[in-house]
Amino acid sequence: LVPSQTELLYHLGLDERVVGITKFCIRPDEWFSYKTRVGGTKSVDIERIGELNPDLIIANKEENDPDQVLWLGRHSPVWVSDIKDMGGALDMILTIGALTGTAEKATNIVKTIQENFSELQHARYQAPLRAAYLIWRNPYMAAGGDTFIHDMMEACGWTNVFADLSR
Repeated sequence: LVPSQTELLYHLGLDERVVGITKFCIRPDEWFSYKTRVGGTKSVDIERIGELNPDLIIANKEENDPDQVLWLGRHSPVWVSDIKDMGGALDMILTIGALTGTAEKATNIVKTIQENFSELQHARYQAPLRAAYLIWRNPYMAAGGDTFIHDMMEACGWTNVFADLSR
């Protein structure tokens, strides 16, 4: 029920096992063209998900409606991620790997991410660039200091002007 985690399932080689995605899960392109869509991240089609009879539903605390997730959990196993930083993202990858029997592939993905981040070079400024990351409009919403986006901004050497905001 989360686009980024749908992409992870693809990279874990779970094509045949993924039975449904949201309308926002546009990557990988080929999945978007033929996988059953189960609504949006905030309003899933509970009936359609029931018809698919999934072995596991993967949701996210921030992205999905908690009442819908609770309802789905009464009918199918649900795992909910809550990612606030890189460590949490890496743990999520390993956990989904364990839950889906793809632990080795998940470990390799984590190692690649860690290696690539270790090579990240910050642009050298006299003072860190101040930045805002807007995640939505109508109403406008920005990434606060307790979010994954905030952690990535800091990793790039930027100062989040909304760091004092929380979810």
